Amino acid sequence: MKGVFTRDERAVVVFLVLAVLVGAIVLAVGRVDPSRVKGLRLETATALDEVAKSSAPVWPLNLNTADETELKLLPGIGPVRAKAIIELRKTLGHFSDPTDLLEVKGIGPRTLERMRPMVVVDTVLLPPEAEGK
Repeated sequence: MKGVFTRDERAVVVFLVLAVLVGAIVLAVGRVDPSRVKGLRLETATALDEVAKSSAPVWPLNLNTADETELKLLPGIGPVRAKAIIELRKTLGHFSDPTDLLEVKGIGPRTLERMRPMVVVDTVLLPPEAEGK
């Protein structure tokens, strides 16, 4: 006697066992509380939104709207120069060209050239009161 089942019978047994396992999984998934799944999705979406808000700025950086944290990401710009850039922007009303940064103490032609590919000057996003200056 070679075995209890023939080759075809073994295939049928394997199929039936797999069918029972799939059925058990379907029943288990069907018993999951949908509100928990939706809440999980909502929490995940909220967490992803927070990550997106806290990630690095979109390059190139607009000198007319960048805050101190974003400016500090530029090469050669630390907290003191970032504050000086913001002060100059307030004095000028807005930057009209990246070369305006040469007025900031400590920013020379070499520093400007290193950051030039990373910055733009866009006045479209400025509030109306800043554009008149």
